Amino acid sequence: MRRLAHRNDTRHRHRHRHRYQDIAQCIALLLVAALVSIEPLEASAEVSGQVTMNEVTAGEILFETATPGRYLPAMQLDSRADITVSGFVATVEVVQRFRNATRDWAEGVYVFPLPDTAAVNAMELRIGERVIVGEIREKQQARREYQQAKREGRKAGLVEQPRPNMFTTAVANIAPGQEIEVRLTYVERVAYEGGRFSLRFPMTITPRYIPGAPRPAGEEPMTAAPGSGWAVNTDQVTDAAEITPHLEPRRPTSEAPINPIELSVALDPGLPLADISSAYHDIHVARQGGLYDVSLTAGRVPMDRDFELTWQTAVGSEPAAALFTQELDGSAYALAMILPPTQVADAARLPRETVLIIDTSGSMGGEPIRQARAALELALSRLAPGDRFDVIAFNDRPTSLFGDSRPVDENTLAEARRFVKRLSAGGGTEMMSALNLAFAGDPENSIGLLRQVVFITDGAVGNAEALFKAISDGLAERRLFTVGIGSAPNSHFMRKAAQFGRGTFTFIGKPTEVEQKMDELFTRLEKPMLRNVVLDWPDADAVVEPDPIPDLYDGQPIILTARLNQSGGEVRAAGETSNGHWEQTLTLDTAAVHSGVATVWARDRINGIEDRIALEGETDGLRKQI
Repeated sequence: MRRLAHRNDTRHRHRHRHRYQDIAQCIALLLVAALVSIEPLEASAEVSGQVTMNEVTAGEILFETATPGRYLPAMQLDSRADITVSGFVATVEVVQRFRNATRDWAEGVYVFPLPDTAAVNAMELRIGERVIVGEIREKQQARREYQQAKREGRKAGLVEQPRPNMFTTAVANIAPGQEIEVRLTYVERVAYEGGRFSLRFPMTITPRYIPGAPRPAGEEPMTAAPGSGWAVNTDQVTDAAEITPHLEPRRPTSEAPINPIELSVALDPGLPLADISSAYHDIHVARQGGLYDVSLTAGRVPMDRDFELTWQTAVGSEPAAALFTQELDGSAYALAMILPPTQVADAARLPRETVLIIDTSGSMGGEPIRQARAALELALSRLAPGDRFDVIAFNDRPTSLFGDSRPVDENTLAEARRFVKRLSAGGGTEMMSALNLAFAGDPENSIGLLRQVVFITDGAVGNAEALFKAISDGLAERRLFTVGIGSAPNSHFMRKAAQFGRGTFTFIGKPTEVEQKMDELFTRLEKPMLRNVVLDWPDADAVVEPDPIPDLYDGQPIILTARLNQSGGEVRAAGETSNGHWEQTLTLDTAAVHSGVATVWARDRINGIEDRIALEGETDGLRKQI
C-alpha cells in the first residue's frame, strides 16, 4: 500500500494523519525532469487574450506575465474524461492538453476539481517529448524538491490537494511552443441514496468563505508558488490564497466554447437497471447485455456545469447482492454490495425498545433546541403498542424520564410529551454520561425487541475518541442512530458515532426538514431490511472492512471490501429480514472485474485502522499497517 501524508483540517481527526495521508482525501505528487529557468512572459504579437484571475474557469493552465495581475491562458487543445463504473466503484481518467503558444519560457498553474472522496491513483505530465510520472511524497518534502528542481532549471511539476475536492498543479519551465498534457486517474465510491446511484463529475470550483484575520508577515508556510486566489491567508485558513481561485466566467468566443470536454461512462451496475438519466446534459445510452455505454449527445460540451449520472437497479422485494473483483500484486481484492429491496410495503414492523437522547446544552440554544423538540415529538408519535421507550435529556448531567424503558401506552406517552415541552438549552455537554445511562438499561426488559438508541445533538464535543470507545464498548445488541441538528453540526463526529453504533446518521439543517427527515429515519428503524449480516469468505485470512458489518436499511446499502489470498471460491451472504432468513451465494470466479477495487479496499483499510486507533490508542503495529 502506498503511504501518504497530509495536513489535518479538523480537530476531531487523529494526530497521526499529519504523518500519513488518507488515500481518499489528500495527495502530493512531485514531478521532476531536466530543463532551464524562466522569466515572466511578455505577450507576443501572435498571442492575445490576457486575463485576470477574475476570468478563470476550471481546467485552465495560466502563465504569469510581466504585467501584475494579468495572466496568459495556455492554448487548450482538447479535454476528455473516461469513467468506468462497476457497482459502487468508479475509475476516472481525465486528460487535458495545452500548448505554450508564446515565444517565452513559462511557468504554469493548473487548477482542477475532484470529488470529495476521490483517491488519486496516478498523475502524469507530458511536456513536449518528456513524460514526468508523479511520485508520492509528504507535502512539505514535495514542495522543497519542487523548489530545488525549479532553481536548477529542471522540468518540475507539483500537485497538491489544498482541500479534498481541489487539486492545483504548478508546472515550471515550459518551453515556447511546447505541449503540456495533464493525465489524472482517480477512484471514487459512487453515491447511493433513496434507492438511486449517482455519479458526479465536477467541472467548476465554487468560492469559499474564508474566516479569520490575515496572518502576520513572516508566518506564511513555504509554498511552491505564491497563492493567487481572491483571499489572503488567515489565522484560521492558512492556505486561503491556494483554495480561492476567482470564478467569474470568461465569455466564450464565437469560434468555440470555453474549456470543451468529451465525456464517456462505461457502466456495469452489477444488477439489472430500472432507469438511467442525467440531470444537466443530454446523453446517449447504448446497452450491451448488462453493460451500458453512456456518452454526451452533443459530443463536446463546455465545462460550465457539473455532469451527474443517476441510475436505479431493479432489486425487487428481497435484498440483492453483487460482487466485483481485482487481482493485483499476488492478492485478490473483492467488493461486495448488498442493496435494500425497492418494494418494502409488505415488510413487517418489528417491536422496538427505543431510547431517545436529546442534547440540551448551551450550544443547542435557539433554533437547534426547537428543532430537537420537534424531532422528539415526531419520534414519540411513531411509537406503537408493544414497543418500550425512555427519554434522556443531558447538559451538565443526564436526566432520564423513567430511569429505564417503559411500555408504550397513553400515560407514558403523555408524560413524555410534557417532559419534552419543558426542555430548554443551557449548560455543558456531558455526552458520555448520557450514553452510559442509555446503555445501562436492564436487558431483561428488551428480550425479543430491536434495541435502538436515537441521539439528537449538534455534536459539539472535544472528547470524540473517548465517546467512540464508549459506544463500541457499551453497544451490545443495540444500534445507535445519530441526528444532527442545526446549520453546522459536527458531521464528522456524528457519522463516526453512527458507524461505531452500527446505525445511520441523519442531518436536519432547517425546521422545514424535521418532519420529512424524522419520518425517513423511523421508517428505517421500524423496518430494517436485513439484520445480523454475515459474509463467509472462502479465505479464512480475508481482511474485510468494515468490521463489524452494519445492518441494511431502506435507501442505504452495505458495502464491504476484502483482500484475499485466493482468487476463486464462493462468498455466502446471509442475514435476517422481518419475514425470515435471507441468503445469497456469490462466485468470485465469475464476478465482474474492476481495476479500482484494490484502491477502495486500501482506503477502507486505512479508515478501519484509524478506527482501531481511536478505540485502542496508537501503537507501532497499527501505525506500520498504514
